[in-house]
Amino acid sequence: KKIDDAGPSLKEVTDRIYQGLVTSGDSIYLLEKTEDIEGEYVKVRSQEDGKEWKLESELLKPLLKGQDVHRYDPLDPKYLVIFPYRLHEDGDEVRAEFVEEEQLQNSYPNLYEYLTEHEEAIRARESGKMDREGWYDYVYPKNLTEFEEEKIVTPEISYGTNFTYDSEGLYHKTKVYGVKTDETQVGEKYLLSIINTEVLWYFLKNTGYALRGGYFTFKTDYLNPFSIPLPPEASEQEFDQSQFEQKYSAYLSSGSIAGEFDLAKLQAHAGEILPWLADQMIEFHRKHKSLNLSLRDHLGTYDSGPSLAEIGFTQPPENTAESTLRETTEQHPNLRVGTARVDRGSPNTVLIAATARYKPDDEDAHETDQWGYTETEYLPAFRITDLTEREADLIEHFVPVAVDEAGGFANFRETATKTNSLIDRLKEIELPDVDDVADDLENYLKTKERAEELDAKIEQTDQLIDEIVYELYGLTEEEIEIVEEAVGE
Repeated sequence: KKIDDAGPSLKEVTDRIYQGLVTSGDSIYLLEKTEDIEGEYVKVRSQEDGKEWKLESELLKPLLKGQDVHRYDPLDPKYLVIFPYRLHEDGDEVRAEFVEEEQLQNSYPNLYEYLTEHEEAIRARESGKMDREGWYDYVYPKNLTEFEEEKIVTPEISYGTNFTYDSEGLYHKTKVYGVKTDETQVGEKYLLSIINTEVLWYFLKNTGYALRGGYFTFKTDYLNPFSIPLPPEASEQEFDQSQFEQKYSAYLSSGSIAGEFDLAKLQAHAGEILPWLADQMIEFHRKHKSLNLSLRDHLGTYDSGPSLAEIGFTQPPENTAESTLRETTEQHPNLRVGTARVDRGSPNTVLIAATARYKPDDEDAHETDQWGYTETEYLPAFRITDLTEREADLIEHFVPVAVDEAGGFANFRETATKTNSLIDRLKEIELPDVDDVADDLENYLKTKERAEELDAKIEQTDQLIDEIVYELYGLTEEEIEIVEEAVGE
């Protein structure tokens, strides 16, 4: 009830929540950008014919799909959409004017050629509805003028809240919703910080529409009733931004909210603090996304080194004589390695662990995936000691990558045979020559360390936002526990 009564509904504090474009012919209209060309052209690849085309860029708009939108993440659309309209101002309004065929042919000849190449399929959209003049128009041209503005965006289907901020005015498909606030009531960064918390996720889990796998739909009808606490009235004590930033910096070092902040004061200045914290989250995510965490990219080509069986001193862990990892296809015909991890026992010791996947004889007695496989927990495979610290670093980070890649990469095959157990397969993993990749490995470890530092800042800032939002909703410790337990299920 506190959540329901916290303030006006989301519908009341937004100008609109709207869906994206409907082309009714995505394989033709959605194009993968392959190269920017200086001037007015761009090279794209068509999903319909697989060909590369050089098209005029003016009628191509960067397009978000649901998979492009993640919580506080910067947006990086992978597609362009053909947008056969020109936007123009008409007094205080923006209008979309359809580009007629003669103008399209004269002003955008390459695009016109591409469309006429697929004219038959374009006219056949929606059971032939577009077999008429203006055949390349959208069947349902809605919200055409809404996209080129800053806004909040969310995927329609999501596990947890995945709202982020679109500062570029990107176009998006129907599986992405745009949210534009009524700035006279709440700012967009303030709203972003609230709807990205566990409070909204708790609300949707109790009132929304559940899909398979714990996902929920974030359609307008399910978002609209959610109550938004308005920013408190201006406090008599003026907000000291500099002092807050100093305390925030100290908090990132100490990790103690109670040790650095008075939550009542934070709540009183939530209108200033939450937008600033949302900006911090966006910036941390931007920096994180700019880091290349692919070990393969860092190592590049390299000289081969020893296998896991040939490096250090290998021993089996205790009580693993009957481990599934020691079995072969004699016991399980479809036995294979699932994933692997490496635990560091010391700077010079590693423990290789892996999961085993197989098709059980009695599927009803096991939890299986869509292919009929069950997967074990991580099981210890073998321990390697007497390593140099650099060798241990390489094993720790390289082995999980080799197992994920499989298919012969690093001489690793994920499937057992009648004579090769999963442990045998793991021992065959061929490492890079440690001296050859030393500098590249060092750069990777530095990059990973920077990513972990950003992860910590993101987690701490998230916790601070949560605490302020809990205060805005007036939740007690017991009620907070109920919310967090419910969303953690």
